[in-house]
Amino acid sequence: MPVNKHEIIIFIARLIVVLRHCISAGAEIQCLGNLKKELYNTNIARRRDIMNTSSKRILKIIKIFDASKKLLDSSKLALLLGVSSRTVRSDMKEVNSLLKNYGAVIQSETGLGYLLKITDAKKYQEFKGKYLNFRKADYVTDQIVPTDHNDRIFFIITKLLTFSLHQKIVNQLELADELFISLSTLKSYWKDIKKSLARFNLQLVADRSNGVRIEGNEAQIRHCISEYIFNKDDLVDLANNKFYTNVFSIEEVETVTGILLKAISKYNIYLTDTAFRGLIVHIVIVLKRADIKNTLEYSGDEMKELSKTLDFVVANEITQEIAEKMCVDISDEVFYLTKHFMSSKKFMKDGSNADKGEYKSLIENILATIKHDIGIDFSADEELLSGLTIHLGAAVNRLKFNMNIRNDILSTVKKSYPLAFEIAIAASKVMEKEENLKTNENEIGFLAVHFGAALERNSCKEKTAIVVCGAGAATAMLLKSKLQRRFGGYLQIVKICPSYAITEELAKTVNYIFTTVPLKNIVSTKVIKVDPILTEEDLEVLNQVITTDGDCGDTIRYNDFFKRDLFFSKLAAYSKFEVLDKLTNRMIREGYIDEKVKKSIFDRERMASTELGGLIAIPHALENNMEQPSIAIAILENQIVWDVEKVQVVFLISISKTKYDIWEPVFKKIYRYFVMNMGVNDLIREPDFDILMKNLSMA
Repeated sequence: MPVNKHEIIIFIARLIVVLRHCISAGAEIQCLGNLKKELYNTNIARRRDIMNTSSKRILKIIKIFDASKKLLDSSKLALLLGVSSRTVRSDMKEVNSLLKNYGAVIQSETGLGYLLKITDAKKYQEFKGKYLNFRKADYVTDQIVPTDHNDRIFFIITKLLTFSLHQKIVNQLELADELFISLSTLKSYWKDIKKSLARFNLQLVADRSNGVRIEGNEAQIRHCISEYIFNKDDLVDLANNKFYTNVFSIEEVETVTGILLKAISKYNIYLTDTAFRGLIVHIVIVLKRADIKNTLEYSGDEMKELSKTLDFVVANEITQEIAEKMCVDISDEVFYLTKHFMSSKKFMKDGSNADKGEYKSLIENILATIKHDIGIDFSADEELLSGLTIHLGAAVNRLKFNMNIRNDILSTVKKSYPLAFEIAIAASKVMEKEENLKTNENEIGFLAVHFGAALERNSCKEKTAIVVCGAGAATAMLLKSKLQRRFGGYLQIVKICPSYAITEELAKTVNYIFTTVPLKNIVSTKVIKVDPILTEEDLEVLNQVITTDGDCGDTIRYNDFFKRDLFFSKLAAYSKFEVLDKLTNRMIREGYIDEKVKKSIFDRERMASTELGGLIAIPHALENNMEQPSIAIAILENQIVWDVEKVQVVFLISISKTKYDIWEPVFKKIYRYFVMNMGVNDLIREPDFDILMKNLSMA
């Protein structure tokens, strides 16, 4: 392996350091020992790049098996990892070498694939906690040297921000040495680092005399510090977290905690745990930044508006307490802390924290828009109204003052509550228009939680059914008894009757019609054919229908959605908007959507990414009045980066507001089969419309 010029320079520098320690008589042997050790460490460092690249893939393989819990063949794994099947087979030896001490093994099933088998659950959980839950912040806290391109960018930015808290300069050569890379390689990262900082309106400045540093608006620097350095996991126990004890003393954290607790108790303020610890973090950041005279300035109007609030009174008292107990004057930061108090997520206690009149008009308009665009009426849900009142009070202030908030459940919300997320997007559009502000995906995700809870409450309502049986009263009663025993908590059998008594009018009064005989005089998706003697298999099928369907009880026929003339087996495109443009143009040409829907699809994508992970994206419109539902499918020639994730299969869904009750079942079906069950691999390997329909019908 050739040694580059920078490595030689590093080695010589280290050699000089070692030799300086070897000046006393009789130190020759020790000196040679140190030199040998230094040379060994240099060689180890040079090999680390190769080892870590492989190790990262090894951990990703284990994560895939841990999430799937199913048989996976090497070709599927190769597709997800972006390597060859041969490399995957070779990696399996290293996987098992790692797992053997942690109570697990990847077993090879001849002709079928590989399966994760856990032999010691306790040891395996220990392994997951140690390796699979690794966070980028650990690079800083545990002195782990990153080798992945994106991880190095994260490390460098975090290092610069951390040094800014310590009032230290980051030297380019020392930083390159720490990462075991050359100076030219380090400089090659500047472009991507500048791109990452641009979203905070910050600049990267690098020169020989002053080293590398981040410059820009103080509020944005603090925003960046909180975004890169602090996350939910870090806020669990500040006093015992290695990173925080390196930046802040335990005494500082404990003192600030006591001052904050005293203030919120005095003024009867109820904060979430995350909001409470987040305020501690921001107060300590203020203390550190104030040491080097990095403070914020506010306009007269802004100060006047903020000083009228209770939050200002609380923040002012906190700054006075800090001055008294910590001998640090941060009175200039009172408005910054006021904003954070106003923007913190608060609990409601007996409705005392909610000004129900302040956002009444906004909430009414949000619910009216949802009813008009999506067809769901939430106006009678008092719990939702109270929740939105509390939430909007904090959310509007956060957005108005450009305060950031992390949403660690965003991905889960998007995948588990897709309809709620779409409702939240509709609500956010109203909020943007009426409050004259710009929302973001994190805020949309938190808003979706409220609508998800409302949908859950609505779905728990008892459903009704008629039993139609052609074999006599005894069989009908047995059928009714079985249904009530299994679904009695949320299914009411309102009538038992013969087939000739069923009419269209009667069908409209119930959610389901369970029949043992064909019903020739009625055509409805509410009709479900069952066996006179219900088996466990029948009951399982009914359970899926009853617990996942909307009020209409419709059984989804995927042939009605997936269109052969909208199937692209090999689409050439290099960006998500190029994909969307090609798909929507075809859909317009075939009469499935119009220009208004196309615009709405692009608008929806700009509000929040529709990538799902697992090489899948599901773009769709915000507003859709097309009569015929349709889904366009594109298998791309090559994977593209959609926003963050790589994507190769795109499902462009067009469902009108009149059929929004089937939106979530369709979404979940696609997610369950193509992402969780990795059906995407089969589709990429065999991009055939008929095979897709067959696989979907069996899924």
